[in-house]
Amino acid sequence: KSYKKVAQGLLENPYLLTFYGFPKAIWRSIYSTNLIESFNKQIKKYTKRKEQFPNEESLERFLVTQFEDYNQRFATRCHIGFNQARAKLEEMFEQLHEPAN
Repeated sequence: KSYKKVAQGLLENPYLLTFYGFPKAIWRSIYSTNLIESFNKQIKKYTKRKEQFPNEESLERFLVTQFEDYNQRFATRCHIGFNQARAKLEEMFEQLHEPAN
């Protein structure tokens, strides 16, 4: 009774709680958007420093280099809980991609 809007939201969008289907060790990493928000803030800061981009292609090239740099810096980093949950995640992946009989 007290949380009608919350209950209605969950009924209308069952994907809000999808992270509960994953190993508990990674819940905090996947329900939060902190990594995405942090990267977006960084991109915004870098693009503000530039006076202006002469055209859309130059902005696109700049963004691609930022994405590549980010991927290289964090390629070997394992986010909180993922090493602990690796076996279960691999099992889930294999089940998801099993060929249909």
